[in-house]
Amino acid sequence: MGGRKILVVDDDPSIREILSIQLTRLGYEVTTAEDGLEAVAAFKSAAPDAILLDLMMPRVDGLATCRQIRALEKKAGAKRTPVLFLTARDSTHDKTSAALSGGDEFVPKPVSIQELRDRLEAVFLKKGKP
Repeated sequence: MGGRKILVVDDDPSIREILSIQLTRLGYEVTTAEDGLEAVAAFKSAAPDAILLDLMMPRVDGLATCRQIRALEKKAGAKRTPVLFLTARDSTHDKTSAALSGGDEFVPKPVSIQELRDRLEAVFLKKGKP
């Protein structure tokens, strides 16, 4: 994993904590945010290599958050950061909305930490970040 930075965004503190602990054990450096507003600020300051983003959150939901991050990347001419939507919602509409907002992957909860690691590594390989 080589110390890749992951931004975990979820309004549920227990999910943030579990993911943070498990991803840290796998060698990732983890930053967390509890909603879209915090996520955009953390994205700007932490420069993550990937983002795990919940779909349903208060204040700013995951779709709007992803669109904001994509706009920031475009404005700065920055490389696209992989966004994996990690959510309990699993409808075709949700998957389509996530893709249209700029998401790279859609991972339904619950997910095993092994599957999550595999999905992250696959996204890194696709994006040319071995």
